[in-house]
Amino acid sequence: MLKRFAAGFAVGAALLMPTAAAAQTSLVDLMRQTFVDSVVLARTPGGGGVVAHTPVFLNDPTVVSATSLIDQISTQIGSQVSIFPLGSSSGGFTYGYDAALGTYNRTTQTFGPAFAERPVGIGKGKFSFGMNYVHTKYKSLDDHELDDGSIKFNLLHQPIGSYVEGDVIQAALDMKLTSDTAVFLFNYGVSDRLDVGVALPIVHVAMDLTYHATILDFATRVVSPTTHVFANGGKTQDFTASGSASGLGDIVLRGKYSFMSTATAGAGVGAELRVPSGKEEDMLGTGATQLRVFFIGAGGNGKTTGHVNAGFTASGSGASKQGNFVGGVEYAATPRLTVVGDLLGRTLIDAGKVTDVTTPHPFQQGPTAPFEVTQLNSVALRSGSVTAALGTAGVKFNPTGNLLISAHVLVPLNNAGLKSGVTPVVGFEYSF
Repeated sequence: MLKRFAAGFAVGAALLMPTAAAAQTSLVDLMRQTFVDSVVLARTPGGGGVVAHTPVFLNDPTVVSATSLIDQISTQIGSQVSIFPLGSSSGGFTYGYDAALGTYNRTTQTFGPAFAERPVGIGKGKFSFGMNYVHTKYKSLDDHELDDGSIKFNLLHQPIGSYVEGDVIQAALDMKLTSDTAVFLFNYGVSDRLDVGVALPIVHVAMDLTYHATILDFATRVVSPTTHVFANGGKTQDFTASGSASGLGDIVLRGKYSFMSTATAGAGVGAELRVPSGKEEDMLGTGATQLRVFFIGAGGNGKTTGHVNAGFTASGSGASKQGNFVGGVEYAATPRLTVVGDLLGRTLIDAGKVTDVTTPHPFQQGPTAPFEVTQLNSVALRSGSVTAALGTAGVKFNPTGNLLISAHVLVPLNNAGLKSGVTPVVGFEYSF
């Protein structure tokens, strides 16, 4: 049975092995490049540019402002895709040496948490190998839906000293973004108190985006309605692009030390070093070295055990520092089945948040008409911290020997940051 299960996961992992990006442009750059190529350089029915009246338009401050905002939001999305929870490295089977019997015996009744660490180690000389597969579909960014046009960018006309510059192109974003991650987990008991491990993620990220572009002809609507139109002859046009990337994500080196462990309680410390091995430009990694240090606590009556992790993540340049918290409970429903529930919280310190903005926009409805003012809706990236919370529930099942099969779901509990839909997580672990 172990061979069949491992073979099935091997086939799935093969689908995620590194491949060239489906698009020439990196995923982080895809939003900006599509905006420039399609919206900024949009064509008229006669072939001329809608707004690119001269080649220097791309260097105009109005274009630079719009593309800079798009770059910031794209980077914000990419950085949060690459730090989605990977799963626990704690072994489901834990062993301690019984001096009276001269053998190693199991020290816990439950198979451990799903997304937290527990203090007790897997046992000196013991080794565990596992894999988690996570399919994630992202829904919103700071309470702005990714696929309903809530995120808008305004492209102002190039200043040319004419009333026609009062017209604006507004591009509403429709993005479909998914990631598939297969995480290979290795854990080794250096001693009864010290475990070390490594997590190797193979990641596939896919993006389909559409800009629903609309010419807001405040200035030319009455006196010159054909001045600004798209190549289709209308005032609206959709511009689409897609891309994907696969490869190694950020490798995580792990270690934990138990400084107190009894039959009912335990405490320890853990550390994780995230190595920037994933390509930041393709949303496969953060692009920065990160070190997480955290406290590990647990207590219970054997069949029911509570666990808590709390710590801080220091980050290199380009990534946000983080405060991290996980708390939950494990219940041994039967000797072969453990039910697990967790609450995961993460604060990205000074990461920035997408907010709605309204900007006054002056225009004239003709060369001699008086100036009027309307309001343009868009978004901006403001400074501030982002606290996201996830709930998870699932089971770990022991069908035979030292094999564990796990199935969980992650459910977002608030709308902060990059919010996913309900996310399934399946995996296995084998100890020996």
